[in-house]
Amino acid sequence: MAWLAEYIPQLPLSGIVYTLTVRDCERVASWLQSQHIDAAAYHSDIDSAQREELEQRLLSNDLKVLVATTALGMGFDKPDLGFVIHFQRPASVVHYYQQVGRAGRAVNDAYGIMLSGDEDQDIADYFIRTAFPPEGHVLEVLSALEYADNGLTLNQLEARLNLSHSQIEKVLKLLSLESPAPIIKEGTCWRVTHITYIPDTQKVKRLTDLRRMEQARMHDYLHSRECLMQFLGRELDDPSANPCGRCAACIGAPLIPVEYGNEIANQAATFLRRTEQVIEPKRSWKGDSLNQHGWSGRIPSELRAEPGRALSIWGDAGWGALVKHGKQHDGHFDDALVQGLVEMIRDRWKPQPFPRWVTCVPSQTHPDLVPDLARRLAVALNLPFVACIQKIRPTKPQKFMQNSYQQAHNLAGAFSVEAWERMAEPVFLIDDMIDSGWTLTVIAALLRNAGSGPVFPVALALVQHT
Repeated sequence: MAWLAEYIPQLPLSGIVYTLTVRDCERVASWLQSQHIDAAAYHSDIDSAQREELEQRLLSNDLKVLVATTALGMGFDKPDLGFVIHFQRPASVVHYYQQVGRAGRAVNDAYGIMLSGDEDQDIADYFIRTAFPPEGHVLEVLSALEYADNGLTLNQLEARLNLSHSQIEKVLKLLSLESPAPIIKEGTCWRVTHITYIPDTQKVKRLTDLRRMEQARMHDYLHSRECLMQFLGRELDDPSANPCGRCAACIGAPLIPVEYGNEIANQAATFLRRTEQVIEPKRSWKGDSLNQHGWSGRIPSELRAEPGRALSIWGDAGWGALVKHGKQHDGHFDDALVQGLVEMIRDRWKPQPFPRWVTCVPSQTHPDLVPDLARRLAVALNLPFVACIQKIRPTKPQKFMQNSYQQAHNLAGAFSVEAWERMAEPVFLIDDMIDSGWTLTVIAALLRNAGSGPVFPVALALVQHT
């Protein structure tokens, strides 16, 4: 990030920075904007009208850099693009060649630059692992449909299976595209047909092995000492691939300095430690998952949590790595994290009405970890800590619950709240990590039911899946 901020202003014309994830796209764009670089984020979560506007701004040289995912498709063409930078290693040589080849089509000099980080392989592995649904998932979906005479909707499948929404969707898509198909959709319901499904395990293995080979070749390219253009040409079956004489490997030195200043690096580190995540409150209960409490439909405002804040993203640069180390290795969170929470709350977030007491999510597996964090935060904020929430029955770890229905249902009847004399005042509800957000949603509703004031969730880290 420091390198981008230091050298993008020195690169010619306008360009593109490609990232592998939406999260990195947004973060890199925000960082460059904070460094007074005219940058914008472009990804699939942005509506089509805004994407068209951003494309036009880049075409008109009204932007220095567009930070984009692969949502910036092959239909985009800007002949005078001065640079293409890859923030992470792409999935294959074909993808890389298509993207970097957009630079310099109608100018004498342009730059293609690839950066790489420790997360590259993790992201690549995630996409390869999730490209095809495991056979076990397919059998679970088929079994559920076989026992449902009237078929099942996607929501009903979620209630019956501990599979994520996207996992079930992938299975349904895979099965429905078979010819002949073992399932059909009638209205909103999926039903089995008389066709017996026989998985093509060899095809899945062949395609998975191909994806892993493509990633391995991109790793080789990253560390290649031969001509980079010749490497790409050979990978793309160009029989006339020869050394280009222009790349860093041919010249024997970087075309652009790889070093960056300590000051900009410190600014990048500070930026990462000040980009907390908003914890958006859930607005609807998931089906009948919490009928034990009499909760269904929309969550009324008097039971709903307020928007909260997470200091970091789990394991990420900035605070995230320190959170991960504290939970997995130390069994204790560093005082620096408490101070980070205080600065986030007092200096940047400033919730209103400001909470007057602190409580926390209880845990049976780590009974002291979060209460200790909450007590120290309460002391730093000069607020009382009250352990008024009890866990009254064991639950499975939420990380093993794969969809919203299962996550919410796992918590039904799991907690109770003991009222105290200042219950009606606003409160900070502390947890270490947030994944699905259902634990905070359920406990916030229980606190409000018991007479508490507005509930403001606070966490050290938000778990974000690639």
